[in-house]
Amino acid sequence: MKTIFFIIGLVIFVFLTNEFGIENIVINIQKTGWWLLPIIGVWFIVYLMNALAWWFVLKSQRKKVSFLEIFSISLSGFAINYITPVVNLGGEPYKIIALKEKLGIHKAVSSVLLYSMLHFLSSFVFWIMVILLMFLTIPLSFDLQIILGAGFIAAVLGVLFFYSRHKNGIINSLIKIISKLPFTTKLITKIKLEEDSLITIDNQIVDFYGNNKFDFYISLMFEVAARFVASIEFIFILRAIGINISFQEALYINAFSSFVMNIFFFVPLELGVREGSLYFIMNILKFSSGIGIYIGLVNRIREFFWIFIGLLLIQLRKTNLPNKEVINYADIK
Repeated sequence: MKTIFFIIGLVIFVFLTNEFGIENIVINIQKTGWWLLPIIGVWFIVYLMNALAWWFVLKSQRKKVSFLEIFSISLSGFAINYITPVVNLGGEPYKIIALKEKLGIHKAVSSVLLYSMLHFLSSFVFWIMVILLMFLTIPLSFDLQIILGAGFIAAVLGVLFFYSRHKNGIINSLIKIISKLPFTTKLITKIKLEEDSLITIDNQIVDFYGNNKFDFYISLMFEVAARFVASIEFIFILRAIGINISFQEALYINAFSSFVMNIFFFVPLELGVREGSLYFIMNILKFSSGIGIYIGLVNRIREFFWIFIGLLLIQLRKTNLPNKEVINYADIK
């Protein structure tokens, strides 16, 4: 199974590299120079903090799996997410498969779900903080105030939603929503066959928030902090071409581009969306808009590096993933 993940990932990686253009990659690497090292290094710290957040989610299961394993699985999961078209959640099934042998299927699924929910929650918290900072520190046109105000309301609603799901569970709510959709009779029948497993997983999600609030908020803190650290990348990218920006401006660039990319999550591989969002935010910050295109190109080069490392770790992991087992519906396909 791990070889299948590796081969599929490698094929998509080669396709993306070819689409981006080897010559284009080389030109931008030369333009960025040695600054590419700290740009890549920033994301090592980000991935480390992501793994720490997941580590605290595991709570009592930490003795069964080492932090290095969690870091490796987490990094590989993000690599698969990057190359998954349309919805960047392809790495979640891999994480479940990688953990199920040591944790059991219920704990593996609940820990991956919990971390994914925290990951999304941290996005909304980060956007709220940065939007408030923008309102307080930079002059905004009326149109931008309306856009940011709408974004702020959406982020607050997102925080409230994910808090409620941590408190009350998410699977039962999803089943209720699915059951109201047309042509889902067969799907609901399959779900009911696995109802006990799904209830167990949902209870574990609720239990984590209800009885482990310290670990919950530590995990959330690491996730939010990781987003602040990731913003440093933009300082290094622009330093490479002789432009100095403040950390505050780097936060604006990161928050705005990530917000737009999440709105257009359905665009395959974020093609054009990232570059467009960076083009727009650089214009708002009174820089040449074209610089946003360069930032997007360097972002993708950094992603290519970590995708390759993540895919390589899948193949190098010592623990063999099950070859013939088929994950049933409760494993969250």
